[in-house]
Amino acid sequence: QDLQLPVGWMEHVDDALWRDEIVVVRLMSAVEKEKGVELLGNKVADALKAHVAQTLGHTVLLYRPADPPVLDLDEMVLSYKKVEEDKQSKEE
Repeated sequence: QDLQLPVGWMEHVDDALWRDEIVVVRLMSAVEKEKGVELLGNKVADALKAHVAQTLGHTVLLYRPADPPVLDLDEMVLSYKKVEEDKQSKEE
């Protein structure tokens, strides 16, 4: 099945990616089975030069770095590690 993606919807997702770099897309009305979510998510990602970061149920998480980047992924990882270390030290 060759599903055509609405131009206005694609532009909306594209704008959100430029602004936020990471976007949650719910595809419940677009595909009946969860198996189709990955296929459609990849189609959207390819069209927008983005990456599928994750699929869960009928939801796809898309990522595309902006120029200049909005998200500092290295800083996010360091921050996450610090939070985890703080949790462990409190448990001890």
